[in-house]
Amino acid sequence: MTLRPLTRALANAFWQRPMNSSTEIRITRLCTQRCRQCSVYERRTKPPSLSLEAFEHICTELSAYGAYIGFVSGGEATLVPELPEMLRLAKRTFALETTLVTGLYNTRAVIERVGRVALELGINIQTSLDGYGELGDNLRGVPNFAETVLDRMALLSSLRRHSDSLLYVNIVLNALNLPQVPELVARAQDLGWKVTVGLYHSLTETTRADDELRLKPSSLLRKTLDQLAQNPNILNLPAFLEGIESFLATGRNPVCPFVDDRFFATRVTIMENGDVHLCWGGPIGNLFRQSLREIFQSPAYARRLEAYRHCPGCWTTCYTQRYLLMHPRSGRELRQNLQKVLGLKRPTRS
Repeated sequence: MTLRPLTRALANAFWQRPMNSSTEIRITRLCTQRCRQCSVYERRTKPPSLSLEAFEHICTELSAYGAYIGFVSGGEATLVPELPEMLRLAKRTFALETTLVTGLYNTRAVIERVGRVALELGINIQTSLDGYGELGDNLRGVPNFAETVLDRMALLSSLRRHSDSLLYVNIVLNALNLPQVPELVARAQDLGWKVTVGLYHSLTETTRADDELRLKPSSLLRKTLDQLAQNPNILNLPAFLEGIESFLATGRNPVCPFVDDRFFATRVTIMENGDVHLCWGGPIGNLFRQSLREIFQSPAYARRLEAYRHCPGCWTTCYTQRYLLMHPRSGRELRQNLQKVLGLKRPTRS
């Protein structure tokens, strides 16, 4: 981290504002998939995508406040023609890491064009692989989902060469795809990609409730979690994996990252119209009308934190795992957390 971002972080700490350690910029609501768990494509904001000028404005606002870990996503980010230029801006904006989040469900030509830029810049690439065959098509709402995504993953692997970009897939565990998880992990590993897992949820502005997807404790889940915990290519913290069954059994987590560690654990999502979101609930401000400093000092932000104090809690990679990383509950967890962070970009092990 250079001196300027560090100075920004210290200033925000002094004034008791969040560090804003992680920021997701959703550059478009347009998408090539129709996932059962997602409603982003149903948004009707105009224009549907950020222009390069609007994206640059957001980056300027983030740099002025402090920006450290960034995600550029959608919708389907590769539908935005200016994405390569946006990635270059994002790389200069975020002090630590930048990740492109893409479903990879686009033409090979587009994925190659964008992928070459991301790999050249050392930008990480994350995609999703929730199922294969008919199940994959059903979960993602498109034909030949797994075949297409795996083909694009292979393409990016062939282009990677000496890039230090991290390539990884996210698998959202749900009641339908659990039997396929070992095979999904194996297919990703065979292509040199690492894996994160999350739990299906309907917390946020663009997630959809679907009771058929809700996961419950079972012997198959226990077996799957044991396999994941023993796999060095799984990027999740062991503490996160260990807490899944308990959360599913009770539906409660007394810790809210936004409330209990608002400095380090606050994660901001900026939508394609500039709206700023935390977790559930509507926007707390808009970066085209306010600075991030003004938003974090606003009554809307204070009211949202108060509402979160009454939330039963969640168990998500975006929120809960970030808190677990910064708050190990034992020396063992501290060692495990450090091992995961230090091993993120080590080659995938077969």
